[in-house]
Amino acid sequence: MLALLAIGVGEAPSRIEHVVMVSVDGLRPECIAAPIAASYPALTRLARGPHTLQARCDPQISVTLPNHIDMITGRTVAGDAGHGWIANDDPPSRKHGGTLHARNDGYVSSVFDVAHDQGLSTALICGKWKFVLFEQTYGEDAGGPDTLAPDNGRDKLDLFVCDPGPMSQADHTVTFLHDAALQGKRSVAFLHLPTPDFAGHANGWDLTDGSAYRKGVADADGVLARLLAAIEADASLRGKVAIVLTADHGGGVPRISHVDAEAPINFTIPFLVWLGRDGESFDLYQLNRDTRRQPAPSERFAADAPPPIRNGEIGNVALTILGLPAIPGSTANAAQDLRLQAPAQPVAETGASTSKTASP
Repeated sequence: MLALLAIGVGEAPSRIEHVVMVSVDGLRPECIAAPIAASYPALTRLARGPHTLQARCDPQISVTLPNHIDMITGRTVAGDAGHGWIANDDPPSRKHGGTLHARNDGYVSSVFDVAHDQGLSTALICGKWKFVLFEQTYGEDAGGPDTLAPDNGRDKLDLFVCDPGPMSQADHTVTFLHDAALQGKRSVAFLHLPTPDFAGHANGWDLTDGSAYRKGVADADGVLARLLAAIEADASLRGKVAIVLTADHGGGVPRISHVDAEAPINFTIPFLVWLGRDGESFDLYQLNRDTRRQPAPSERFAADAPPPIRNGEIGNVALTILGLPAIPGSTANAAQDLRLQAPAQPVAETGASTSKTASP
C-alpha cells in the first residue's frame, strides 16, 4: 500500500516556516518551457517541483487588480461569494469606498487575516500603486478583529511596500524573511513583480529573443534568483521557505494589452510550487486528477467538469503548506485539496524508501 505524502488540510512539511507567494504580472507560461526557459534559471528552478503551465486566471476577467484580489481572498470576481471588484485602476480612498468590504455585504477575509491571526508575520511587496487597495482593506482602520488568543490586532499587514524596482523588491522581501526568522516567527509574504507587464504594455508580448518583453521577464527572474540565493545563504531560512508562483494573466490580445478574457494567450498562466528544495518535476494535473481537470488550450473553464487550477488557489495553497486553515469565505481551493506531492514507494524491509513520479 502506498503511503501518501500529499499535503492536505492541517498537514505541512515540518521544515517549512515561511511561504512567499509570487505573482509575475503578465507572465506567459511559454517563458518556463523549452527553449525559452533556458534564459530564466530561477523560473526554471522553481519548476523543479509540482507545477503546470496550463493554469487559468479568473474565468471572467484577465486584468491585474481583480485577479490579485482572487489570489489574496481565494474568491473569483463573480458568483454568490465573488469579491465583485472589476476596476483595474487606483482605488478611491478608504473613506470613499476603497476597500473590498465596501463592495460586499460583509467582511472579505484574506490570506493575511488567517496568517496574522495565527501569529505569523505578513507582508505585501508590490510594484503598482493600485495595490494600496489591500493596505486600505486590511490595515488597522479596516482589518477585522482577531478572534484568536492572543489578540494580534486588526492590522493584518505588518509590511506594505510599493516599489517597482526589481532588486529593491528582492531586498525588501529578503529583509522581511530575515526579520521574521530573527524574531522566531513564521511568515507569509506576497511579492508582485510588474516588469513583464510594463514591457508588454509598452512593446507587446513578443517572445522573440532580445525583445523588451523578454527583458522584462529577465528582470523578474533576477529578483527570484536573488531571493533564492539569499535564502540559501542564511541557515535560518535554508530549506524553510516555500515559494508558490503564478500570474494574473498572460498577454498579447490586443497586441499591447490583455483585456480580451476569451483569448487563450491572455487567460493561460503558470502555477509553480517550490517546497524549499529542488525536487522532481511533477505535473499538478496528474497529481490532482480526481479534483482538477486540465482544460484544452482554448478552454477558460468547463462548467460540467472538475475545475482547472486557477491563480486564486495560491492563498489557500500557502496556508496549506503552513498547516493553517483556509481563508474564510473563499471558494478557490477552499477544501485545501490541491495535492502538492506525489505518492511514495512502499517502505522496503530494510527501512529504505524511494520516491517516484505520479503515474500518468
